[in-house]
Amino acid sequence: MISRRRALASGGALLVAPEAAAQATTWPDWVGVYVGAVRFYRSIPLEDIVPPPRNPRVDFDSPTPFGLQFSVDKTAGGSSVWLRIDGGPMQTAEQGETLRFGLLVDGVALLASTDARPAPRSANLTVRPDQLSTEALFAHADGSFWRRHFTANFTSAGADVILWVFDAAGTRARTWRGSTRRRG
Repeated sequence: MISRRRALASGGALLVAPEAAAQATTWPDWVGVYVGAVRFYRSIPLEDIVPPPRNPRVDFDSPTPFGLQFSVDKTAGGSSVWLRIDGGPMQTAEQGETLRFGLLVDGVALLASTDARPAPRSANLTVRPDQLSTEALFAHADGSFWRRHFTANFTSAGADVILWVFDAAGTRARTWRGSTRRRG
C-alpha cells in the first residue's frame, strides 16, 4: 500500500478503479479541453423534503440543446476547472468561469479562488475513478440562492456530462445531460 505522503508527493491523490472497470482513466489523463452540448433531461421533485410539497412543481424546459465547454487543468497548488454554459438557467458569462481548487485530499478539494461573474459563495471539487464533479453555491442579491452540480464521466473520446440545478427551497432539481469530445 502506498502511504498518503508518497501519493501526494507524486502529484496528487491516488485513484484506484473498481475491479469491474475495463479502461479506467485517472486525474492526470483528464487535463484538456472538452466541447459538446447538453439538453434538458427532466425535473425531479425531491421527496425527502418534510413535509413533501402537495403539488410538486415540475419544469418543462426547452429540449433544444445548447453548448457546453469545459477544461481541466493542474496548477501548482491544486487544480482548476473552467466551465462555459451557453443556455439554460445556469448560463455562464461569455468568457465562462474558472474555479481554482486547492490540493485533493481523499478525492475532495475546496475552492481556493475564482474568476467568475457571478462568483459562487462556495464550491468544491470531487474526483472519483473516471469522474470529476463540482458543486457551486451561488447567492442572489435578494438573499436567495441556487446550487449547481457539474459532473463529467470520462470516456475514451471525451466525457458524458450532467448538470443539476437545485432551487433555493431544495424541493426540486432540474437536470441536463449531454456529451463532449476532447479537443486537446
